[in-house]
Amino acid sequence: MPTGKFKQRHHRACHAPARNRAPTPRARAREYGVSLVEVLIAVLVLSVGVLGAASLQLNAMRYSASAGYSTQAAIISRDILDRMRANPSALASYATASISGACTASAGGASIVLADIADFTRAVTCQLPSADASIAVAGRRVTVSIAWSEARIRADAPDTVFVVSSVVR
Repeated sequence: MPTGKFKQRHHRACHAPARNRAPTPRARAREYGVSLVEVLIAVLVLSVGVLGAASLQLNAMRYSASAGYSTQAAIISRDILDRMRANPSALASYATASISGACTASAGGASIVLADIADFTRAVTCQLPSADASIAVAGRRVTVSIAWSEARIRADAPDTVFVVSSVVR
């Protein structure tokens, strides 16, 4: 029979709970459902992440469409300003009150000015949604205004207005 310190160590080693032993049936009963809770929490975290990524994607598509319309308006306005610079003697003839309506392939006019305005009208009405445009001429200063609807991108969005003013010499 062991004596002294050896006896104490032997007693602790023999009667200490085993760390690598299989859990008893009672311990296993307490652990049922723990894995299921962990899986449910993981699915919840994953679904929140997926919804966040979907929201980011939707906003990126909205901003991309809006930026595309702004770019198109800039191209259209620069085009008409370049045409006016090419024909400065008829500058006052380019002034228009309002251009709007459905997209129609209008035929060019008998003069350069009428053909330029017909091309401008077609570009505004066909390339931008529900667009309105106007050209104001005051002496040599020309202001081109183009507005379009952002309702296709976001239901409660106001119309966007793009204005370019330039001196034509």
